[in-house]
Amino acid sequence: MAYNITMEEELEEQLNNLKNVNIKEYTILSKKLEEMQNHAAVLSNHNTRFKSFEKPLQDYKWIEINEKILVFTIDISKQELHLCEYVPKEEVFY
Repeated sequence: MAYNITMEEELEEQLNNLKNVNIKEYTILSKKLEEMQNHAAVLSNHNTRFKSFEKPLQDYKWIEINEKILVFTIDISKQELHLCEYVPKEEVFY
């Protein structure tokens, strides 16, 4: 069973703009989101596919896509991925 995806309103606007400006990056991101939806259901994949931030951001997970970082949370009980931010890698790790 695939997880549901929700996202911050600002991120939704950012992704809509990305779709109009860089369709290639948007397509890659969309495919990665689809993969995340299907693999989040397997608990062991949380550790092998998604990276975790160190404290105090331990509730957040992240993956790298095209030199950018997609930050999200996973709620196992609601079977939900909540997308928070999609920012350049250098803004997250400096």
